[in-house]
Amino acid sequence: MKAILASKGLTLHRVSQIAETLYGKSSPFFLPHNFYYDLGLETFTPSLHQLFALSRISNYRLADWLGLFGFDLGDLTRLEILLSSKRTVLLDPSLDDANASIPWFESKTLEAPQPTIVPLGRLLDSASPRQIASLSEINNRNFIYAKLGLQDAFAFPDLLPGSIVRVNPHDELGPFFPTNAKISRRFFLIAHSQGLCCCRLQSSGKKTILPISTQLPYAQVELQIPEEVTILGGVDMEIRPLLKLEQPEVPGLLARHWKPGELSSPENRLGPLLRSARTKRGLSFREASALSRQIAAFLGDENYFASPGSLSDYETLDMPPRHVHKAITLCAIYGLRWSIFLRSVGLQLEETGTQVIGDPLLGAREFARTEVKEETGHPEPGFLNDLLKPWDLELPIFLRGSLRVLSGLPNLSLHDIFSVGGDRGPAIVPIHLNGAFLAIVNRRKKAPVHWKSKPLWQQPLYLLLRRDGTYVCAFCSLENSTLILHSYIHGYHRSERLRNRHDAEVIGQVVTLARRLP
Repeated sequence: MKAILASKGLTLHRVSQIAETLYGKSSPFFLPHNFYYDLGLETFTPSLHQLFALSRISNYRLADWLGLFGFDLGDLTRLEILLSSKRTVLLDPSLDDANASIPWFESKTLEAPQPTIVPLGRLLDSASPRQIASLSEINNRNFIYAKLGLQDAFAFPDLLPGSIVRVNPHDELGPFFPTNAKISRRFFLIAHSQGLCCCRLQSSGKKTILPISTQLPYAQVELQIPEEVTILGGVDMEIRPLLKLEQPEVPGLLARHWKPGELSSPENRLGPLLRSARTKRGLSFREASALSRQIAAFLGDENYFASPGSLSDYETLDMPPRHVHKAITLCAIYGLRWSIFLRSVGLQLEETGTQVIGDPLLGAREFARTEVKEETGHPEPGFLNDLLKPWDLELPIFLRGSLRVLSGLPNLSLHDIFSVGGDRGPAIVPIHLNGAFLAIVNRRKKAPVHWKSKPLWQQPLYLLLRRDGTYVCAFCSLENSTLILHSYIHGYHRSERLRNRHDAEVIGQVVTLARRLP
């Protein structure tokens, strides 16, 4: 911290004087002269307001000051994906640090055509790390990302609770949103007074739509555009975690006819903002506190836990938490955008610093010690470019830190990720997962099971290697020394029997799947 302040010609004494002038000595922004002594105490961390003052006075970014004291805003995305959510929540790609360097890859020189299913380790090599800012051509954030909830599963079973969907806000809605009272084939993400919802739509008037549930008995409620509903865009992609599949619910509020309210801007004050967000997430104080316990366990720090009484006080007393830990917890469990939370506690991001604290001051990451490419432009030709095509040449790079949560694999490698063909050739995954183009495989799970009593969406999916060297994705089970491959075409159950380790062997269980939607 001394080095960072010295790089701006500042001392703590001078910073304390400036803070007193700007905010006053009794303000939560004030930095006392014995601040260095406080930092030496194991139990002390600066408050959010103090870090805000340091950012404003030094002109260094607030995110960098947070990082200096061990707070990574990228944790918010990981936590929202980790926690089971009753309602659909938007993910915030803007929290990703554009100045961070990430591992990168290049296409291998291939002499022969590759099969439809192939591990990426056979197609890609490690290359020099790249700065995220240099990848603007494939990381320009044109899309919206949302995690689907348990209690607003209008798109079930086509889309599952816990899945991450990509929404194109620039879709021309005409071809997908008919005005002849027919139900749209495509799914849309909409926002209304009860929260968010991913569903098919039916028009019932010039400016009136009905959210349509595919299978579950949700009430059909007419919504007026734009007073009562906003169509955020068409859903064109699903990232489906297959590790822990949860049964959706139909809460009483959405099962019976409810009266739509007018859409309103987010509350400006913390108390009403938290109350509104908690209500839309369908959480009680005890349930929210239980989620904070999961956060504390995941991050290994008890300071992230918030008791039901504390959560109640934040709402009723309208007082912000002192600790940054609690601020991150509130944003994660209530699905609040970081910028909106800051504004509700009187902190405007526009007033914080804009310069980046360089690696020599913060300490470089391991892979950043090597040469980092900074050139911009489209990715090089080859398989890497082909791999990006299903993503419309835009990767959700902000999700890279969440792959461990999505897949349950702490050490993910290119050999765990398979290209499964996308639209090339006939379906190579079960028909209800058509459009799949990437799969993450847990290669330690080699004992296949198949439950006759469970529906297809709950059946484990496995990757097998045949004797001829080709891969296949299938439902399968093991009986004695026989692998039985199960397929369901047009509702009929068919099976194929193979000798285990002779005709085929199980490579592992598919734990995450990315697929395009029609």
